Amino acid sequence: MCSSDLVGFFRLPLPSESAAIVAAVEASEGEARPAVIGGLDALGVGVRLSAGFPRPLAGARLVGLQDDRYRSYAAALGDRTFQIEERRLLRHASGGRPRAVVRLSVRLASGEVLVIQRRAPAAARSRIVRGALALSLVALLMLAMLALAVRQTARPVADLAQGARRFGDDLQTADLPLRGPRELRDLAEAFNTMQARIRGLVDDRTRVLAAIAHDLRTYLTRLQLRTEFIADPDQQARAIRDLDEMSALLDDTLLFAAGQDQPPAPLSDLRSELEALVALRLEMGQVVRLTDGGAAFARVSPLALRRMVGNLLDNAIRYGGGAEVSLERTQGQALIIVADRGPGVAPESLARIMEPFTRLEASRSRDTGGAGLGLAIVRGLAEASGGRLALDNRPGGGLRAELSLPIAR
Repeated sequence: MCSSDLVGFFRLPLPSESAAIVAAVEASEGEARPAVIGGLDALGVGVRLSAGFPRPLAGARLVGLQDDRYRSYAAALGDRTFQIEERRLLRHASGGRPRAVVRLSVRLASGEVLVIQRRAPAAARSRIVRGALALSLVALLMLAMLALAVRQTARPVADLAQGARRFGDDLQTADLPLRGPRELRDLAEAFNTMQARIRGLVDDRTRVLAAIAHDLRTYLTRLQLRTEFIADPDQQARAIRDLDEMSALLDDTLLFAAGQDQPPAPLSDLRSELEALVALRLEMGQVVRLTDGGAAFARVSPLALRRMVGNLLDNAIRYGGGAEVSLERTQGQALIIVADRGPGVAPESLARIMEPFTRLEASRSRDTGGAGLGLAIVRGLAEASGGRLALDNRPGGGLRAELSLPIAR
């Protein structure tokens, strides 16, 4: 509502109208006076009787004698004593603040004071209420639409983040749906294209390595046959050992390359597999101990599980002289822990030794550890099975390898 409307709402009746109201009240006597005052009060003009002049309104001031408005009311009211109060209202569009007369108090012949105070008409008050209610409903509707728009915009972004995390764990994860604003659809389409290209690169790598392995195995087989014709037993044994190391290195490389592209695995009994592995190591004369514990089942290939635990046991036996194996359950995860009492690993090297072809010992001899693919293979197979590999030094000395796999529900 503009300030001019407010001035109109709070302007008192004209001097002649005010004089007529005073005359009507004075002319009424007895029981008629309250009826007259009630009738006038219902017409949008607040009219009441008071024993004396009321206290000034908050924020109001009396109109001075020199004011034209005072002189106009004085001429209309005759010799009656009166006072006029005015108050500043809302600012004009120009920045000014108008004043409006809001209350007139007139002493009657009976000694009582008739107080006339202008009020906003009931129709105007109703419009104000309806307008405020409409504005509130519009504001609520806009907030709801804004929340819906934000949600519709944020959902594709959340799907993209979740899809990126899934793709990091599984190269065969489904493509993202194309929905949302055009920019987000373009982003999802670009992400799907990137996924397809990465899958293609991984497949090409695996096919190339498989082809190389096939050709190398052909030559290895020929060389193994030719070692039978080496007359010197010592040279023959060395040649056979070299060929065996080449074959093992080839197997490790192929297994690492295919570790991220494993088919769905069956349900495996981890306790039974660990017992079989430990029994085999004991038959070989190695120092391995399996602690007592409960059973756990996980969806992991038995071959992959044996390779993972076998690599961890090889490291523990090679560098620590023996291994302690345990199986625990915690927060939906099965923990296979392989610990040793060896020298451990420097803290700054713990993460690095899980990288492919990384060894703390510089040589590539199988007698001192091989090509540095053992832990990389364990980590790759674990991640392909939805798990992870973590290494840490034991407080009392030695290395602790923790292989976690999700428990099958």
